[in-house]
Amino acid sequence: MNLRHLLLSLVMIMLLVAAPAPAKSFTYFTTTVEEIANSLPASPVAVGFDVDDTVLFSSPGFYYAFSNTDGPDGSNKYGPRPLSSDLFWKDMSCDFDRFSMPKESAREVIAMHKQRGDKIYFITARPPVKGEILTSLLHRAFKLEGQPKAIFSGKTSKAVFIKKHDISVFYGDSDSDISEAHDAGVRAIRFLRSPISTNKGKYNPGLHGEVVLRDSEN
Repeated sequence: MNLRHLLLSLVMIMLLVAAPAPAKSFTYFTTTVEEIANSLPASPVAVGFDVDDTVLFSSPGFYYAFSNTDGPDGSNKYGPRPLSSDLFWKDMSCDFDRFSMPKESAREVIAMHKQRGDKIYFITARPPVKGEILTSLLHRAFKLEGQPKAIFSGKTSKAVFIKKHDISVFYGDSDSDISEAHDAGVRAIRFLRSPISTNKGKYNPGLHGEVVLRDSEN
């Protein structure tokens, strides 16, 4: 079975397996795309989006990173810590994103901002790599033209880039997305993760008092 068929098979398997709920439960308020639109100023603004689990369901590539046996003697080709492997991040951002799927909730929010004429930034904590296809994939998936290239923040706080580009609203799924937006002094709106996401990182909707986009797990 080649890699393409393997990743497609992983997508089908993941659709049948539910992930556990967030570790903690916090009370939070929800909002809708219409309510967000009504809360924005009449003139265009700059907005930012996290990528993985916010606008893209990118778990197939990450699942492969942890479950493959394509290394020597059936070992993991990325070693015992795949997320520390430069090779994995190159594969993910230059190849595996072909298997990432846009979230429908993200389509609705981005379409609203596009209609307003807002500048749309995508900021991912992935490390920078040469030859990335993420930018073109995002712009194609969400029908964007003339928007900035995706920003790969790596180990730098997203707050730095939120401030640099005068972003006024930031959307993200992880606790750090929300806290770093608050560090930058801007409004943060939480996206829910898909229940079949492989991401078990810090994820506690409502932890920082942020509002949550309704139905954004889809």
